[in-house]
Parts: sequence; structure tokens; C-alpha cells
Amino acid sequence: MIKRFLPRIETCCRAMFLALGPVVFLTLCLYQIELPGLHYDEAREAGVPAMQLVMGQPVETFRGSGIRIMGRVFPLMVTDYIGALNVYLLLPFFVLLGSSVFALRLMPVVFAALTLLLTCFLAQQLFNRRVGVIVCLLLAVNPSFIFWSRQGVFVTSITATIAVASLLCWLRWYQKRRDRYLYLGAYLFGLGLYAKLLFLWVIVALGATFFVLRASDLRKGLHLWTTSRSVYRRLSVALLCFLLGIFPLIIYNLQTRGTFLTLTENLSSTYYGTSNLAFADNLATRLEQLKVVLNSGHLWYLGGVFTNDLYPFFFVGAGLACVPLVLLKARHEWRRVAFPFLMLAFMVLASCFTVSALWFTHYAILVPFLPMAIAGALDLLVRYLVPSGNRQGGSYIRRHIPELVMAVVVAVLAVSDLRVDLNYHQALARSGGYAAHSDASYELARYLQERGVASPLAMDWGIDAPVQFLTSGAVNPIEIFGYEWETNEVFEESLGRFLAECDHLYIFHSPGETVYHRRQTFDRLVVEMGKVSQVEKVILDRSGKSIFVLVRVSGGEA
Repeated sequence: MIKRFLPRIETCCRAMFLALGPVVFLTLCLYQIELPGLHYDEAREAGVPAMQLVMGQPVETFRGSGIRIMGRVFPLMVTDYIGALNVYLLLPFFVLLGSSVFALRLMPVVFAALTLLLTCFLAQQLFNRRVGVIVCLLLAVNPSFIFWSRQGVFVTSITATIAVASLLCWLRWYQKRRDRYLYLGAYLFGLGLYAKLLFLWVIVALGATFFVLRASDLRKGLHLWTTSRSVYRRLSVALLCFLLGIFPLIIYNLQTRGTFLTLTENLSSTYYGTSNLAFADNLATRLEQLKVVLNSGHLWYLGGVFTNDLYPFFFVGAGLACVPLVLLKARHEWRRVAFPFLMLAFMVLASCFTVSALWFTHYAILVPFLPMAIAGALDLLVRYLVPSGNRQGGSYIRRHIPELVMAVVVAVLAVSDLRVDLNYHQALARSGGYAAHSDASYELARYLQERGVASPLAMDWGIDAPVQFLTSGAVNPIEIFGYEWETNEVFEESLGRFLAECDHLYIFHSPGETVYHRRQTFDRLVVEMGKVSQVEKVILDRSGKSIFVLVRVSGGEA
């Protein structure tokens, strides 16, 4: 009697664990979601333009580019290489919940939950249901996935959602040969490129991975395609779908040539000083970053550094252990086991070239592939190396030794990640966030709004957009520092005009938090104009460290 119900019990347990993943993920994501403080990129790249659209305020557009509809301007891009997709995804959240930090962060969390489910389904299609459940559990507690999802606009995490969805479409098309998957996959490729230009890594990685896995089938497949009467129609429709996804980027460049200019101006060496010609050095940096993303030690700005050192060990160890096993016993399974590892490898190689800098945040797009690689390799190892009893006889435990071994290994890895999650949350509650992520920006916004300071002067990067968003546009700081690393005549002339008016509040970062150093030039011009500067307010973070310095100028000729 008991044996009759065992399959149903197994199915129920699998469903329970599958449902547990999203619940745990959402719990860890939504807890104290307004911490750390609002980052500049969250506000500038989505929060402010979405707020302006919802509240009917004039919308600030990048390079003045946009589409005018019924007297309103709708932005196309938020930078030369990041689309305004997050802006439009935010609109229903702001309409329902208001323009708040909670609503701003809830949107990427919702799409991260979708990424979790899509990744689980992709793993099931590539491997089996067991691997899908494991991927769901591991990704749900992965610290990088959780804390990057909470600030998803900051890392453009929507690209990970689009990446997994597009791969799922391409896999279904490869398996079923149904045109709708081909067209949807092509559209998502275009949409991903529009969302952020680095989505090109996914496209390149999938092409290279398919070549490695199916090189022997390419000639046969090419022959079948070229002899098919409908091939050109399918290719044409797929191309149109791709262009539809990338259409806003095309319009933006017809208006401004912004992306083209950014690519050409940063081709060999970028604005941030990264050389695209130093491939070996860049690769070494990226591999070290991959290791740190694996162990989750890159989230220092939450209030500390906590790591799961088992994760890199499992990732590398499981991958290497599969090599001799595949060569000796499981040659027919090598393609699916290799798929996530190859995707990661090619994305890391592609990431050595950038138009900005080699930042950790770029790797948000590949996080879903990390637990998939581990789970697929672990499943293969356990099935072939762990002895089990006869499936038709023996005790239940003896017949399911491989599953039990896998459950223990996954539990160890998941609990280790969960410990890191809780440590980061505890540190975050103490710190409120460090540096550009400090919640001192909330205090700055309150201070300015309460005193009716409508247009303070932002003397550094990272000040204006958070204040503008947090005050719902009541305070609109004016950036006058310029985006040159050194001061120049244009900055001095602009600052001189404001100093002559002698009725402005100047907001600086403290020296340790400054990006563009302008304080020395400011102090010199104040003295030269016979005026006196006085610190009106210093805003500290929770540790007592100075973050913002507010300065008034008085005296001299008005």
C-alpha cells in the first residue's frame, strides 16, 4: 500500500520544493527593501523619468532624444548603451503604488522572480525535473541574485530575464522547429540589446556554444535550410522580429548617433581608462571577478563582506569531475552538461571588451547560469558514481541513494548561501549602505525639502537624481561639476556665475566619497571673489562617517 503512494509523495515533495524557492527568494528580497540607500543609477536610469511620466512633469531625456506623442516626450534611451525599458516597466508599479523606493525596487524583484521560474524551466528542458528543482532552490538563496535583484535597475537585471527567456525560446525552437519560438527568440534578442548593449555577450555566447556543441551538424542543417522553400521567409520574419525588439535603439541613433559615437570613442580605451587591447589583463580581472561573484564577496557596500567559499569549489570541482566521467561513461550526455559552462565561458571572454569599465555589476546577466552549471554537473556525477540498489527491489532508501546524496550536497550549499544572505541583511540594518549606496541620501532629500531649497547646486556625481526622485521633483539639484576628470575653464566660468549671485546652496561629497574633485577650485574662486564659504550641514551615514557637505557662500559684491 505504501509503495503505491511513494511516486505521488515524491511528486508532492518536488512540487513543494519548487514552490519553496520563490517564497524564500521573495522573503529575502522584500525584507528591508528600502536599504541600502537609493543609488544614482536607480534614480537616473528609471526612477526619475518614470516618475515624471506618471506625474505629468517635463521628462528629462538623454541627449534630448525621444518620441513626442500627444505633447509628451517619451525617452528612448537613458544612456548611449542602456535603453529606457526599465522606465516603461516601472509605470504600472508607480501608477498603483506611487513613485517610491519600494515601488522602484519591487519591479525588478518581480522580474527576478520570473527569471527564477524561467531558469528552473530551462534547466528542466535541458536536464530533468530534479535539476530544475535544484536550480530553483540554489538560485533562490544566491546572495548575488538576491541583492542585485533588489537594486535591479542599478545592474539592469532585466537583461538576465530576457537572456533566460530567449534561450528557452531557442531551445524550444531547436527541439520542436515551431516558427513562433524562432520569431519570439529573435525578438527577445533585439529587446535584450535594446535593454543594454552588453546583451551582445549572450548572443555571441549562444552562437559560439551552438557551434561547439553541434559543429558536426552544421553542414547538414545548412543544406536542409538552403533547400527549403520557406527558409528565406522565416529568416525575413525573424529579422523583422529582431529589428522590432531593437527598434527604439535604431531610432535613437538616427536622432543622435549616440551609441555609434560611444562605441567608436571607446573602442580601444574607454572614458574610465579600461584598455580593450589588454585582453590578457582584462581576462585575469574578469576571472577574479567571477570567483568573487560566485562566493558573493562583492557586496561590501551593504555593510561588510561575507562569503560562501564552498560555491567556487563546487563550481570548479563539479565541472572538472565531469570531464573524465563524460569521456569514459557518459559521452552521450556531454552536450547538455557542457551547455551552461560553455555559455559562461564565452560570456566571460566577451566581457573582456567594454565601452565603460570592468565592473562586477556586468555579471548580473550570467548569475542564473551558475547554479544551473553546478546542478547539471552534480546530477551527472551522482547518477554515475553513487551506487544505488536495484530499482525493482530493496528498501526505498537504498534505491534512492543518489537522490539522497544530491539532497545533502544541495542542502549544504544552500544553507551556506542562506547564512551569507542573513549576514548581509544584518550588516545592512546596521550600516544603511556604504558610499554611493548610503541611506544618507534620504536624510539629504528630507533636509532640502523641509527647508524649501528648490535648486541646490550638485558639485559631484551621484547627488541630483536620488534627491529629485525622493522629493518627487520638489527639489531639482543643478549639476555644474561637469563630467571631465579635471576642472576646466568651462566649469570655472559656470561656477563663477553662480557664486556672483550669492544665494545658492552647494552640495559636496565628503573627500573620501568624491568622484569629481571640485572643492579645491571652489574654495579658490570663493576667495578670489572676496566671499566667504561656510558649512551649513554635514550629513552622516549610520556609522558616523561624513557623506554630504552642504556649503553656503556669503559676502562680497552681490
